[in-house]
Amino acid sequence: MKWKLFFCSLIFLSTQSIAQVWEFEKEWRLTDTTQRWVIDEWGQLYQWQDNSISLRNVQTGQLFHESFKNFGDITGVYPLNGLRSLIFSEEQQMIGILDNTLQLQRTPLNLSELGFEFVTAIATSARPDFIWLFDQYRSRLVLFNLQTMSKAQVLDNSFPGEKNVVIKQLFEEQSELLCLLENGQVFRFDRNLTLIDQFKIDPQAQLFSIKNQLWMTANNSLKNVSTFQYTQSLAFPEGQDILLQVFNEQYYFQKAGKIYVYKLKM
Repeated sequence: MKWKLFFCSLIFLSTQSIAQVWEFEKEWRLTDTTQRWVIDEWGQLYQWQDNSISLRNVQTGQLFHESFKNFGDITGVYPLNGLRSLIFSEEQQMIGILDNTLQLQRTPLNLSELGFEFVTAIATSARPDFIWLFDQYRSRLVLFNLQTMSKAQVLDNSFPGEKNVVIKQLFEEQSELLCLLENGQVFRFDRNLTLIDQFKIDPQAQLFSIKNQLWMTANNSLKNVSTFQYTQSLAFPEGQDILLQVFNEQYYFQKAGKIYVYKLKM
């Protein structure tokens, strides 16, 4: 009986964490630690603040810099691919599409003129030329076609029981749309914008899609949300506590003005 209990304990402990080996790859120094940043699929580093954006190819060191005064404060930069990115200004309700030298590809889109009330969140889509928009006024989720400038899908009152919705994270996971609200509520929609799941996590947590599973940050680690038991855990690399991006199986941490890039063997 004691041996049975012993082996059961071993099995239980083995489910608490996944065998993992972090491999440090590289580090990049940020030109300004007060700026926000994002990496695209080519490893290009975008940094922005106010109405200014810089783009640095971390392989060649080539640097581009542009200011967009008509946009006011830039809320976010969203790489569509290595050649194009999208910039969004919540203040001016404008979207711009940039090439890989930060030049506008076309006249910026005025969201008010396209029938939106007040867009507060944007996400890219795996479907080419489509993006997701959240119109806060009607709590409306929209799949928007950048080529035809039309709404392909619309869902009003997207978050039942929620008032004054503030979206903290909006992103696709496989063919589904994930919405993490500021209060920790998570809503999952299928590709037809049908609500298929709703649950709550710590409001301080961030969500990441890793190998087609959903994970959240918690106590310097990642916990598997897909299992809903939180038994699978990935401890951060030693000395790292701020994970900001997971992309192409690379993990991007920030600490003391540097970005540290790791890969994980599981």
